Amino acid sequence: MQRQNLGDMLLAANLIDEVQMQIALAEQRQTGKRFGSTLVELKFIDENVLAAFLSKQIDIPCISLLHIDIPKKLIRKMNRDLAQECKAVPVRLDENSRLEVAMADPTDGEIIERLEEAVGMEISPLIAPESSIRTIIDRIYPDIEVSPEDTLSVKNPVSRPTDPEFWDLIAELDSGDLDQRLTRIEKSLDQIWVLLEKVLRTVESRDGVKDQVQ
Repeated sequence: MQRQNLGDMLLAANLIDEVQMQIALAEQRQTGKRFGSTLVELKFIDENVLAAFLSKQIDIPCISLLHIDIPKKLIRKMNRDLAQECKAVPVRLDENSRLEVAMADPTDGEIIERLEEAVGMEISPLIAPESSIRTIIDRIYPDIEVSPEDTLSVKNPVSRPTDPEFWDLIAELDSGDLDQRLTRIEKSLDQIWVLLEKVLRTVESRDGVKDQVQ
C-alpha cells in the first residue's frame, strides 16, 4: 500500500477531508516523513484511530505495548538506533518462530527487509501507535546519562552499548548471582587491604631503623 493510497482510504472513510489530505501531502513532500505520521503531527487524525484503521484495512493485528514484558533475548536482537530509525520494537516469537515486531508503518516493505536482515529472522509485523513505540524504545533502550560530578563533561547522553557481550553480562547480573559476586569481590578487597597494611608497617619500621642509625 502506497502513502497516496492510505490518503485515499482515509478520505473514503471520512476520517480526513480533501483539504487535510492535500495539506498533509504538501507537508510530507517537504519533510520526507511518512504520510500517516504527518497526519498525526498535523492533528488531522488521532494516532490510535489511524492504527486501528490500518489494522482493519490490511489485516495486521494492532497491539498495545505499554503493559508487555519483552524478553531480554529479543531486545538484544535490535539496537536503539535501528529501533528509532525504523519506528519498530521486537515483541515476541510467534508459533512459527518468526519475530513479531510492532511497527508504526507495517506497510513499508523496505523497513521490514532491513529489519529481517539486521535480526537474521523472518519478521511478522504488528501495528502500534508511534508514540507508544517511542515510549517503549526509551524504556528498553535507555540512554546512559553523565552526572554533573563526573570528571568529563559531556553535553549529549551516551548511547547504551549494543555489543552482544554487554547484554550477555547484563543477563548474568539479572540471573540472581549478583550478591555472590559482590561478596567474593569484598573478600578479595579485604585480603588486599591486609597485605597493604603489612607492607606499610614494614616500610615504616625500616624508616624508623634508618632514622635511629643516622
